Formats: sequence, structure tokens, C-alpha cells
Amino acid sequence: MSTRISSLLAASTLAFAACAPESGAPEGESVKCALGVGASFVSDCVLETVGEGRFVIHHPDGSFVRVAFDGDSGLLSVTDGAMQLDQTTSFSEDPVEFSTGPARYRVKRDLLTQSAS
Repeated sequence: MSTRISSLLAASTLAFAACAPESGAPEGESVKCALGVGASFVSDCVLETVGEGRFVIHHPDGSFVRVAFDGDSGLLSVTDGAMQLDQTTSFSEDPVEFSTGPARYRVKRDLLTQSAS
């Protein structure tokens, strides 16, 4: 009897998974990133605005980092996780460059300004 219940449970799980929508590619602006020590900058990351001054940078492997931008100070910060954000350039420079761990990013200043409005 337990084999029959296990078979029914497995079948219903597969049916449910088949109905689940795919998340698809993130929507947003392409930004330059260098993911890993010694990596070169390429336009493989996507900046998604998720609120006023808040955005998510999606990596091509599905990982991401949540970042907040303070329009008054021009400073960026990580909004979750234990990683520290190091801002390499000031907000007066374009693009703004920053890093979290071994990942580095270059984001056009106007994209940050749009997300903070």
C-alpha cells in the first residue's frame, strides 16, 4: 500500500511541477559585470528596478545581488546577505563602479537615477 501511495504522490508532484510557470529571463537593462577573480567586464548582467532606489542585478547563472541606491548621497549598499559592497567610483563618475565579493559591476549613472526617482 505504501508503494501505491508513493506512486500517487510522485505523479501528483510531477503534474504540479508541469503546471508551474517558468520564471524566464529577468526584465531590465543590460549592465556590465565581471563575475569572478580576474574576469573581464562583459554586458551579461541585468539590472531590474524593484522599487524606489532599489534594484536587483541578475547574473547569467541565475544568482543575483540586491542593491539600494541613495540618490542624496550617491552611495550604494547591499540590502541583504552578508557581503559588503565596495563603491570604487563616486556618483559623479559615469559609469558607477562597485563590487560585492569577487563580482564587479559598472552601471550607467542614469540607470541608478531612474531607479531612485
